Amino acid sequence: MKILVGFAAGGSADQTARLLADQLRVQLNRPVLVENRTGAGGRLAVEAAKAAKPDGDTLVFVPHGAMTLFQHIYRNLRYDPAVDFAPISRVATFDFAVATGPATPAKSLADYLNWARDPANRASFGSPGPGTVPHFIGQALAERAKLRLTHVPYRGAAPSLVDLIGGAVSLVIAPLADMVEHHKAGKLRVLATTGSRRSAVLGSIPTLKEAGVDLVVDGWYGLYAPAAVPADALAALARAVQGAAPALAQPLARSALVASASTPQELAQLQKSEAAFWSQLVTSSGFKPEE
Repeated sequence: MKILVGFAAGGSADQTARLLADQLRVQLNRPVLVENRTGAGGRLAVEAAKAAKPDGDTLVFVPHGAMTLFQHIYRNLRYDPAVDFAPISRVATFDFAVATGPATPAKSLADYLNWARDPANRASFGSPGPGTVPHFIGQALAERAKLRLTHVPYRGAAPSLVDLIGGAVSLVIAPLADMVEHHKAGKLRVLATTGSRRSAVLGSIPTLKEAGVDLVVDGWYGLYAPAAVPADALAALARAVQGAAPALAQPLARSALVASASTPQELAQLQKSEAAFWSQLVTSSGFKPEE
């Protein structure tokens, strides 16, 4: 069995997929390999999975945006998330975080929003790139807080955090896992997390909703197969992911992720509801579809 991942080795998606593959080898009693197909923001791996023989031997491991957001931001997306793939299971959930640095004196999200309302401060927020989930979280944050935040896109989370720590940008929104160690070292200050509950890693930090901003975004990774894979094979794969979840809990927690296996039906419903959520958010942001 082969699990395609659209991101480079060593990143969060790759590491999580490899942990999953290790456990699926045990659950299925067969070899399970991870193959990195990088490029186009993870879309190349999804396209390759769509084209694969639907025998259950080629799967794709994706962050939620590939199945819920991309159809709203790319004109020529070469796959239909709702038609071309069969959900197997959600694998893990994670938080995005909103953080500031030495460019501001803010110790809380309310402090930052008050600071940002002064036009002299020229408030901006950095994200891992245009059309990413953090980009739209920032847009929604500004809209709900009724203030203007200029978007500064970067090529990934790492360079945005370099500028945040250096004081070149006043706010960054990115996966919490990329920020935890910098926060603990005092190089930046996580002001809020985006999930439906507080992070187990930084339990003293409020969610956006607790901080007064009506916005909830839970990040997740899911496992999918080509749409025509037989139902019995999908069911067996789903049981295997569910069986792997207890062994995944501790290693995932070290990377600020939570093991959270689901049924195929639960993942399908989650995908459907979040696709509607992102459709509304992208439309209200005024973002123009790319490509």
